Amino acid sequence: MPAPQVRALLDHALPHLPHAPQVHESLAGVQMQPCWAAMLAFPQASQAQIPNFGPHWNAAQSTHHRISWLVRESSKPGRSSTERWTVHANPQWSLEHLEDDPARVLTKLEHAFAELTGIRARPYWSQAHRWRHALTTQALGQPFTWDAALNLGTCGDWHLGHRVEHAFLSGLQLAESLC
Repeated sequence: MPAPQVRALLDHALPHLPHAPQVHESLAGVQMQPCWAAMLAFPQASQAQIPNFGPHWNAAQSTHHRISWLVRESSKPGRSSTERWTVHANPQWSLEHLEDDPARVLTKLEHAFAELTGIRARPYWSQAHRWRHALTTQALGQPFTWDAALNLGTCGDWHLGHRVEHAFLSGLQLAESLC
């Protein structure tokens, strides 16, 4: 759960938990940015007459004005042959369009995806997802919090950074501290 949502949860718990203000206040410095994501599927690319559908790379960071990162999900081991991509909008663009209609955002991300990859086909299936708290820009700076009086702890990527590895290390260190 992202730090802002943990804080919101604690807001409701504060009247019932006498020590919760310390945990609540420790999260105040964590800052996160949003990210719009698009998932795209092109099953028509599995046809034999389309041997080289799209670019010859599987993931990329981008300086495009809308897109910061994209990955060819179908290139990962054990996946189906359906051509699938995940596209992340950059934080600034996501913030500017945070409250936009998901269908409108999806159309814009599909156009940007086509510009970057050269794939002009319409996806058979597509979906947009808004992460309000996706990218940690100011981490807590400690691997976890633990309040023994409340038996309440927090962990997550936002404790140490913004990567999945940070989430793993944060959770592992909290678990180890309890053993």
